[in-house]
Amino acid sequence: MREYYKEHVQMYLLFSLWLLVGIYGGPLIYLILPATLYLLLKKGMYEEILIGYLFILVLSDSSVDSLLFAKNVKNVYIVILSLIFFTQSAGFQPFNKLYRIFIPFFAMALITMMFGFNESFFFTSVQKTISYILSFMVVPNFVAKLFNDEGEDFLRRFIFFLFTVLAVGFLLRLVSPEIALLPEGRYRGVFGGPNGLGIYCVLSFISFYILTDFFPDLFNKNEKLLMYSAILISIVLCGSRNTVISVLIFYLFQRFFSLSPFLGFLFFLIAVVVSELISSNATAIILSLGLGEYFRTNTIEEGSGRYIAWGFAWKQIQYNFFVGKGFSYNESYMRHHYGELLKLNHQGGIHNSFLTFWFDHGLIGLLIYLRCYILMFIKAAKNTKYAFPILFSISFSAFFESWLVGSLSAFAFLGLFIFTVITSEEMTLKREQQVINDDDNNVTLLPPIVDHQLNICR
Repeated sequence: MREYYKEHVQMYLLFSLWLLVGIYGGPLIYLILPATLYLLLKKGMYEEILIGYLFILVLSDSSVDSLLFAKNVKNVYIVILSLIFFTQSAGFQPFNKLYRIFIPFFAMALITMMFGFNESFFFTSVQKTISYILSFMVVPNFVAKLFNDEGEDFLRRFIFFLFTVLAVGFLLRLVSPEIALLPEGRYRGVFGGPNGLGIYCVLSFISFYILTDFFPDLFNKNEKLLMYSAILISIVLCGSRNTVISVLIFYLFQRFFSLSPFLGFLFFLIAVVVSELISSNATAIILSLGLGEYFRTNTIEEGSGRYIAWGFAWKQIQYNFFVGKGFSYNESYMRHHYGELLKLNHQGGIHNSFLTFWFDHGLIGLLIYLRCYILMFIKAAKNTKYAFPILFSISFSAFFESWLVGSLSAFAFLGLFIFTVITSEEMTLKREQQVINDDDNNVTLLPPIVDHQLNICR
């Protein structure tokens, strides 16, 4: 890992330049960022371009006032990424086909967007619809290109950047606790809140786990220990209940699916039944374990305000039950009723990806999305035994946060990265080829005497 930082000093210096210009240079960032990306493109540094995008997305989730520039810059960045992809398309072949699975949903999103034509949020809806489609086309193709060009080394460096984000959070906790901690003391690292850090940890854990399974020699023992420690410490510090359960879901289900898909699905059915018993007695169980303060049992029954948001959203869904008004409809509606929700002790959005899909695109849109979403994991199941454990874990996380609906967020980026890895035929072939090579290298040659005896028998 030390070699990684030595080799990528220039990349981190460039990111620091963007950060300083964004904070102190005002609109100058809109000149510096495209100019430096152009230079990176001229040198063929596609990896730095992609990692830079993730860097900006991480900054955009922060609630620190000085980093608000990233929320606007990310819109410029996805346009530049798209221009690179479409103008340099020959270098991206063979194209990653993940986006094809979601074409029916893209079509539905364009239809529902038109139902909000006369609404004040229509322009934002157009932007979000386009960015959602572009993200599914551009990010997986960048990941696929970099893997085809750089092999597993790209994946290794990608994980090191994920670790760096967590490490910076620890550093900020020591030197600038007002940034890394909420006023009440909960840890959030470089993200806007503890739940954002929690989602990042879930997706980083899954990414790292599946890559170490695909390519067992990609990381040494110390690197594995360091990465897992950073993730688990972040999870403990942020205190997100959903994060703990999401990680446990993935870890437990992957154990059963590793043994047998039948056992995996059997365990899933048992878990559904048992979860109902646990949820109805959750507070008593947690208190008996002495973890009441950590899991904030005083907010369990209220769902930290989520149930208020869900009930509020459900009432409005009745008016657009089958067909919604497109992306951003939920944000516009919840923002418009901010005062009313505040009186009910809730701030923020719907906090449920699937309910948000229903709100924005109607029941028809939700069903089309679920069809595409589940079909993707069925396709992935041909490549990895972890497809359904990932489905269960990500779905649980998305059920309590609306990150799956977004496109320009670090969480959506990592989700697309995972989807690309588990559905990639190129990565599957490379993994299988490594297994064959390992088997060939482990073949024990017969001693000459034995070989001579075998020839006589023939």
